[in-house]
Amino acid sequence: MILMDRRNLHAPGWSHVLSSTGDLAELEAFRLRVGAPLRAFHLRGVRRPHLDLKLEPRDRALACTDILIFERTADMMRYLRALEDEARGALSA
Repeated sequence: MILMDRRNLHAPGWSHVLSSTGDLAELEAFRLRVGAPLRAFHLRGVRRPHLDLKLEPRDRALACTDILIFERTADMMRYLRALEDEARGALSA
């Protein structure tokens, strides 16, 4: 599932987009879907692969009804960490 923040406190006008499973193909398909340039894709030197969106691609992404949109980056990351913790718990059970 695609996750997106509506408001990035450190970069106004930009949004982060993540795959809930870290799926690079899912992120690439979403990048193409919203018309973001290749440079929006961040893989190197980051903990989680993600897209950085602004302008029209960001507006198109925010209009999508099939993704989870969070008001703040911190909210999105809290949700993602909870998913990861849940997955780790299921694996160890």
